[in-house]
Amino acid sequence: MGISSNLFGNKKHRKQNDDKKVKQPENKRNVDMDNMDGGLSLKISLDENLEPSISSPPVGASTGNTATDFYVYEWFIKDTGEIFYVGKGRGDRHKEFHERAYEAEKIRNVYDTDTRFVGTGLTEEQAIELESKEMTRILNETSDRLTNRITPLLADRDNGYGRSPETPKLQFETAPHLYASEIENHYFGVKSRSFDEVKLENLKAVVFITRNLRRNELSIIYDGEVGRYQDETMALLSTNGSKILKSKFAKSVTAWIYTGDDYVTNYERDQDQALKKLGWNTPTYHLIDVWKLLKQRFGEVETFPKEEIPINPIHNRVSLKDIKNLNDWDKGFDEGKPYWDKGDVERKAGNLGKAVELFDIARYNGYDAPVLYTSYAMAYRKLKDYDNEVAIIDEAIERIRSGKSNVNETHIMKLKDRRAKALALKQKAK
Repeated sequence: MGISSNLFGNKKHRKQNDDKKVKQPENKRNVDMDNMDGGLSLKISLDENLEPSISSPPVGASTGNTATDFYVYEWFIKDTGEIFYVGKGRGDRHKEFHERAYEAEKIRNVYDTDTRFVGTGLTEEQAIELESKEMTRILNETSDRLTNRITPLLADRDNGYGRSPETPKLQFETAPHLYASEIENHYFGVKSRSFDEVKLENLKAVVFITRNLRRNELSIIYDGEVGRYQDETMALLSTNGSKILKSKFAKSVTAWIYTGDDYVTNYERDQDQALKKLGWNTPTYHLIDVWKLLKQRFGEVETFPKEEIPINPIHNRVSLKDIKNLNDWDKGFDEGKPYWDKGDVERKAGNLGKAVELFDIARYNGYDAPVLYTSYAMAYRKLKDYDNEVAIIDEAIERIRSGKSNVNETHIMKLKDRRAKALALKQKAK
């Protein structure tokens, strides 16, 4: 549904609770069931004499205002009658510029639009409920493309931020397209575009771009093995003298290699920056196309070092099995995060030993957000303690893969890149 959870220290991200409370009056009971993606809940009314009725929670949040002059409004295009935004407000809110409704404001700037009221004289709670109902009606009963970022849970379709229908379907070992959203395509005529055709001479100094890697890309394009394709591509590039850079605007960069796809408008924005910073547009390839060309030209390559580098971390961390609150994410967050907060302050101040001690306490109390492991790794890198850096990265990857159903493969790849760099630094320091 386009609702994301912050995995980096935000308490709103909750693991699913197995102990759901079910209240059962005489003939009726209400059951709250968590939605795994965004912490939302469905409310299901079960009556022995009636069919079950299911309602979605509202998309808005109450501020506690007790006024009764709220309203729900919608913006629409005069010529077509298409509704592109639904909101609630008071006073002149419906006339004001909405800084966070970026696409809606673009439509208002391009088209002749107007406002209509769905309901007036409402309490804030009534306005929130009506706003959600109207959005659900539009998404279920019309083809209008809403620009609201969050949509009601039980709407039959999502808002207009997904790939436009004209975007080619995903295929195994086939590069996707840089895509236009439905909103961009329908209202502004933006079209998807293919990645550039790979030229070997442009692979001298490349930057991998791993943003926007979705689960369906992992399963369809990479058959769940994106790491293998990236490892083989990196090995083929390194074997044949290519450099792998970190900054996409590095002066020596000759190409960008996308692991996933992205909005074509983001690509165009990056190219504009490249033109300003570098003086040229940067060839933009997809990992699959680069992998295919290199395999065709150079054949198979080993993706692992011929000689394993021994890792001997020495630390005082307890083993994973002895961690407190291991199966209680909320309690681990509450008891562990304050130590990470203090530890990261110490790390930034250069007190690295103290920082690691506090990270150990945060970990022991059950805090396992990715930022904890990132902070650990940065502290060990500064200490040039590559053994412990590699060990903590290995633990982070293990916990990410085993502890969450929606694995953040992009984050894992960044950890693997950091691990490889730590091993290279360890080897160089010998």
